[in-house]
Amino acid sequence: MLLKKGSRGSEVKELQKALGVAADGIFGAGTEAVVKKFQKDNGLDADGMVGTKTWEAIGIDTDSSSASKETEYTTKDGLNITRQYLDKDEYVRDYGKIEPLGFFIHHTAGWDNPFACVSNWNKDKRGRVATQYVIGGTNVKGNGSKYDGVVVEAFPNNYLGWHLGKVGNFKISKMSGGVELNNFGYLTKSGGKYYTYVNTEVKEEFVCDLGYTFRGKRYWHAYSDKQIESLRLLLLHLKDIYPKMDLVNGIPKLLKDGVDPKDAFEFNDDAYNARQFGLWSHTNVRKDKFDCFPQPELVEMLKQL
Repeated sequence: MLLKKGSRGSEVKELQKALGVAADGIFGAGTEAVVKKFQKDNGLDADGMVGTKTWEAIGIDTDSSSASKETEYTTKDGLNITRQYLDKDEYVRDYGKIEPLGFFIHHTAGWDNPFACVSNWNKDKRGRVATQYVIGGTNVKGNGSKYDGVVVEAFPNNYLGWHLGKVGNFKISKMSGGVELNNFGYLTKSGGKYYTYVNTEVKEEFVCDLGYTFRGKRYWHAYSDKQIESLRLLLLHLKDIYPKMDLVNGIPKLLKDGVDPKDAFEFNDDAYNARQFGLWSHTNVRKDKFDCFPQPELVEMLKQL
């Protein structure tokens, strides 16, 4: 397994731990500098890339460690996806392999880091709450956006995470995949400033003003252009890996039929009772949820599917 600057995933974390570097799973300039120093100190070519000789010098057997597994891959449409799999008891394997028929879009109501999101699911005590994919977002404080549009895969194809909660028909939970967008959701405005539900101030560049209220909220943490594009490419990928998955019906069809976006994202009885699989939002099956909201850029992308 060759690692270099730009690599991400559990293998990078394993490398970083072995070298005494903060293990964030991202092979950045700091990790590269430490690798070069290690290589130089051990009589290796100091190119900053971790191949067989460097692994051996570190003392890690790549045949038995996680470093032997592929953790990054690129879809045929050019989307890079990093695998950071949950522990096996943190996603649903009770039913064997299943063939998802529908797909749901969520947002995390939290920070921008998709890797941290998956790590937190491993510690979650609510019972295997997860989606197969997470797409990183923008940092509302404006401290850089290194995770913006980054896609993480949390468990293997054809398995489940309980991401819908208790909805009308168990079938919709059992037969639907999902993605989380790293996003804080609705915002409040006070004194000309915007705040998340945990009172973090949000820079105005990251605010979406719908111009109307959706579920009683007008201001939202905007889904970024990179997030929406990564979502679009992910949906194209899903068509390849899940041929029976319906990504035509649901919100895309409602929008194409001229339904107002506000209504297309609202509670839908057909989705709730699994009478119509398709591409839906969490709000379509839960009246108590705020993910996702009809941001114009997201609406336009879904219309074009």
